[in-house]
Amino acid sequence: MFGLSVAIATPFDKNGEIELNEFKNHVFNLLNSNVNSITFFGTTGEGPSISFDEKINSLNYLLNENLKVDKIIVSILVSSFETAKFEIKKYNELGITNFLIAPPYFFKEPDLTALKHWFIKVFSSSEGKNRFFLYNIPQITKVKITCGLVENLQNKFGPDTIVGIKDSSGDIEQVNQFLKLKRIIITVGDERLIATAMNSGGSGSICGLSNIYPEILLDIIQNKKENPKIIKIVNELIKYPIVPALKSLISIKTKNKIWLNVRPPLNNLPVKSIVSLKRIF
Repeated sequence: MFGLSVAIATPFDKNGEIELNEFKNHVFNLLNSNVNSITFFGTTGEGPSISFDEKINSLNYLLNENLKVDKIIVSILVSSFETAKFEIKKYNELGITNFLIAPPYFFKEPDLTALKHWFIKVFSSSEGKNRFFLYNIPQITKVKITCGLVENLQNKFGPDTIVGIKDSSGDIEQVNQFLKLKRIIITVGDERLIATAMNSGGSGSICGLSNIYPEILLDIIQNKKENPKIIKIVNELIKYPIVPALKSLISIKTKNKIWLNVRPPLNNLPVKSIVSLKRIF
């Protein structure tokens, strides 16, 4: 079973720089909670707002602090297949081989054949040891990962390369379609759907709320039962811009205001909204 991977948030100081010591503390606190892995620089991690050099430097720092490479999944969120290939190669040089890869998202609703060719360009130059999770988050990318695309890519590259899907559509019908696929790990990003997905053959979750409630989410995955508290919190969080709201909850939990900071083009959550979120914590 895949288990729980934390879609980790990235801490920034007041000048917008990554606060590496706080990042380290957060990573290892989560691993000490028995999560299975950490997914870096995705949506929750504000990956598109962070330069590639910053990502490499952060991961180098964490690896030097004894973070194990088998606990790392790195997000690839780019529209150029050449950039995707370059980033994967550089991460490989650090020993990292697990990736969450979104479709190219600048040109909206591309032809499915062209989308398949984009992924082929990326995967054809990839080393055999790399493992890819396809990231379906169409409300952000405006590009859907379809079952047909997954099957085509698996037929060409095999299930040891195209190992999984993260579905963050929030659509249980889409999740159910993915669950009909064979030889692939299905994870969900919407915490409200984890129990339902697990009862239908799902493998776990890559989600943002595990930054705050890793033990509860591990319990949902292991026991395949909904937790009313988590459903209530998610329903409240989605009333706000999700990343600043989630980071505000981390700040409330850790009592560290550094977690309130987000990078442009996002804005910090207003104080009155943070006060409202404290009531559900």
